Amino acid sequence: MRSVELAKVAAAAESLRLKRIASRQVVRGVCGAGAAVFAIGVLVLIHVVIYHLLTPGLVSPVWASLILLAIDAVAAGMLSISARSNTPDAIELEALEVRRQAVTELRKATTFIALAGEVAGMALRRPRTVNRSRVGLAAELAARVMRRT
Repeated sequence: MRSVELAKVAAAAESLRLKRIASRQVVRGVCGAGAAVFAIGVLVLIHVVIYHLLTPGLVSPVWASLILLAIDAVAAGMLSISARSNTPDAIELEALEVRRQAVTELRKATTFIALAGEVAGMALRRPRTVNRSRVGLAAELAARVMRRT
């Protein structure tokens, strides 16, 4: 009974933790969106300043615009290549494998516990006067397990 109570406490604590993480992530997202808006404004003003520095006598307004376009295209290309090549690292892949193994072992343990419960239930419920064969017990156990799944 104590393990059930501990499981309830652990579930409640995990639920509270996940709610707090979610609310913190919402605040971070809103602040990040605001920062992105202002960063775009800064980039636009940097472009305007560079344009005005190039046009007074160095190049014509068309060429100044083309220079800025080329710089932006190169920056966008480099960033998109970097974003596409960002693959999972070794630690992430190892963590995924550990999680898969843990889930597999949990399924095996759960199946064993269910099987042991069925065997114990059959052993406790069967009458002592009837001498059942092992094959009959195995067939009954298999039928009960198949009904549950």
